[in-house]
Formats: sequence, C-alpha cells, structure tokens
Amino acid sequence: MKKLITIATSIAVFGVSAAAQADHRHYRGDDGVEYAEVLSSQPIYHDIRVSHPRQECYQERVTYDNGDRGQNREGVGALLGAVVGGVVGNRFGHGGGRVATTAVGAVVGASAGASIGRNTGYRGEPSYGYEQRCNTVNDYSVEHQIDSYDVSYRYHGRVYNTRLPYDPGDRLAVTVNVAPAGN
Repeated sequence: MKKLITIATSIAVFGVSAAAQADHRHYRGDDGVEYAEVLSSQPIYHDIRVSHPRQECYQERVTYDNGDRGQNREGVGALLGAVVGGVVGNRFGHGGGRVATTAVGAVVGASAGASIGRNTGYRGEPSYGYEQRCNTVNDYSVEHQIDSYDVSYRYHGRVYNTRLPYDPGDRLAVTVNVAPAGN
C-alpha cells in the first residue's frame, strides 16, 4: 500500500511538473513581470529619401584684362594738361596779367587733359586662361528603414496583436492589471 501511494504521488508530481513545463506559452520572471510567448514579429518598413552631397568641378575659360583701362590716365592727363596750359597761358600774358593767364591756362589744361586721359590711351590685348569652379550637387537615393514591428503573442491561451517600436525576440514582457468587474 505504501508503495502504491509513493507511485501515485510520484505520478501526480511528475504530471503536474510536466504540465507546467509544457505550458511554455507564458513565463513568470523573478521580479513579478509576466512574459508572453511571441508567435510572430513582422517588421514594418517606410521609405526615406536620403541626400548625398558631392562636389562637381569644371574648368571655366576666363578673360584677363592686361591694359590700364583708365585707372591712372585721368590723373596723368590732368597733370600734363595743367603744365601745357600753364606754359601756353604764360606766353599770352604780359606784365601782371601773365600770372592770371598762366593760372587760367593751367586750370583749363588740367580739365582738358583729364577728359582726354579718360577717353584714350593704351588698353592692351586681353589674355585667356582657365579657372576651376566647383558647385555642390545633391544625389538622392531611397532607403528602406524599419519603422516598427507588428507582433502577435500568446498569453494564457489567448492571442494578442500589437505594434512595437522594437523586435521583442521570443518572449514579451506584459503587465497584467486585475480589477473587479463593473460595480
């Protein structure tokens, strides 16, 4: 009889233990958090446009100005005009009027010389060369990125679906909130 009770107890303990091990659909952690078995986890993708900037360079033909182009000719013309006008004015004046005609000749000569200097003179022949120019150009590509995961999991024999921002792996921590049914 004692042997029969021992065998029956062993079978009962073994059966309960086996049933507990067979119920792998949910787990209980040491910290009291319940875990559900993940049945599937499917990534949800979205497309994004990505910019890839790069430098694009080329050689551009440019013209170099080798002439004076009038920067100093106006001043030189005014100076030379004043000297020539002063000499001419000095020749026409007599006595005390000579200083006045020299001054007037210098002023008129300076004005005429500046005008002539502005409009004439050696301009030089242009030369040509090449200079490198660069621009930033954007190339674009479309990349698939994971946005979230559609997850199916089983907890206490029921199947649930949710969307998560991460892949939970083979089990999912769940929070169980027990409250009394409506009052």
